[in-house]
Amino acid sequence: MLTKRIKLTETQQFLLRNVSIIGLGLFINQMLQTVGSIVLARELNDPDKFGEVNLLLQIFGMASLFLNFGFNSSLIYAFSRKPLEAVQTNFRVAFAGSTMFGLLFGILLCALAPVLANYYHLPELRGAMMLSAIMFICNSMLNIGVASFSGNRDFGTQAFFMVTTTALSTLGMILGVLLPRGPLNLLENISLWMGVGALLTALIICLKVERVHKPKWFGAFPMQEVRSMLAYGLPSWAGNIAKAFQQPFLVMMVGSSSVLAVGYLANGFRITGFIGIITWAFMIVTLPFVAESAQDREESKRRGTSCIRYNNLLLYPLTALICLFPDQINGFLFGNSYTTGDSATYIRLMALGVLFSSVGRLGGSIMAGIGKTKSNFWVMIAAGIFVVIFVPLVAAKSAVLAVWIYTGGWAVSALTMVGFYYAEKFPMDWWKAYGEPLLPTLIMIVAMEAGRLIGYGYSFFIVLGLLALVVLTVQIERSPKKRQRQD
Repeated sequence: MLTKRIKLTETQQFLLRNVSIIGLGLFINQMLQTVGSIVLARELNDPDKFGEVNLLLQIFGMASLFLNFGFNSSLIYAFSRKPLEAVQTNFRVAFAGSTMFGLLFGILLCALAPVLANYYHLPELRGAMMLSAIMFICNSMLNIGVASFSGNRDFGTQAFFMVTTTALSTLGMILGVLLPRGPLNLLENISLWMGVGALLTALIICLKVERVHKPKWFGAFPMQEVRSMLAYGLPSWAGNIAKAFQQPFLVMMVGSSSVLAVGYLANGFRITGFIGIITWAFMIVTLPFVAESAQDREESKRRGTSCIRYNNLLLYPLTALICLFPDQINGFLFGNSYTTGDSATYIRLMALGVLFSSVGRLGGSIMAGIGKTKSNFWVMIAAGIFVVIFVPLVAAKSAVLAVWIYTGGWAVSALTMVGFYYAEKFPMDWWKAYGEPLLPTLIMIVAMEAGRLIGYGYSFFIVLGLLALVVLTVQIERSPKKRQRQD
């Protein structure tokens, strides 16, 4: 019956089909990263070494945010609106601009490597950061290739290359641990093999772009087109930095006093990453999905509301389950030695942070779809400013308080996004988007917590809660009132 309901509109079919494709790719990505972390933890069998490697990976993650200079999001927007022009000109401009910026960024990392090594009192970090320049230059190229398929709404190809990138990167990390290192230390070996994985992926995606799009790789770079792409892409780029830097920044600040805590935080982020991929999948599909109807404000609003609604129907219950069973999930994945009293608090706060962040992250994609990228920038600044100002002051004394600040910043960001919806005269149907999807999750929580309080037949109450979740979710999707609103 639910499938029948979804087939009522073509836009719903498009949205859910492609979110499912991207979601599957992101889930595989998260699984690869989690399995890689499990292999790493068990192979090293040393929480301190495990923390050092995760510190390196978090630095890589933070550095990756600065790539592409907004050319990738501009290319997605160009392909969504003017595909022929995008193939003829925009791709060449984006590819060259992103690669050049990646080269400059690689040189900057080499210069900063000694500073980072001294800051963390980790000499092995110096050579690893210098070797990472290979990876970042290649990632600058492959990100543009992925953007071309996203803008062309070929989400299957995009998902394939997302998985390929993660698979080869994770394989490189594992090979860096397992293979003989020769003159290289552990961190340098990991960085080298991850760079090899990025190089292979860049070569494969360039061949795919040539076969499918056949772009003009060489030619003039019209300054008007460069300025236009930067005008659209830079606010989105800066907003994405403000959005995504917070997690690695938090880990890096905590890591300055305790690499052991880094391992616990990294595990928490990997667990909550499974729910984060839901909004990430919707974000990837939402930008071209909304941009396609940007000239029709009401249709864009309906599409945006649908994206938020279906995102929340999935995100609410999974967030609740992680908050209800943090120790069980953590112990099952990483072993009891990584389960402490604070780890459950970390995981719950991170899960709530993901939930709050979904408001601004998905809202930013909706605004970008109608050409309003500046709102995304300011919403992400609202979240990041608390992390930048307060986390360095408290991280050394209390990692838990630092995570509280991280989650609180995303709550402020969510409220700011609501304000921008009204400022841009683009308010959502709030009940349909945020209120109604919450009802099945609330019933599930009540059932499970009742079983916990009774203390007898707890497994029965867990099954009852999950069953109630599914039944009520189907019911609200089939309701006649909702059908009239959709039609």
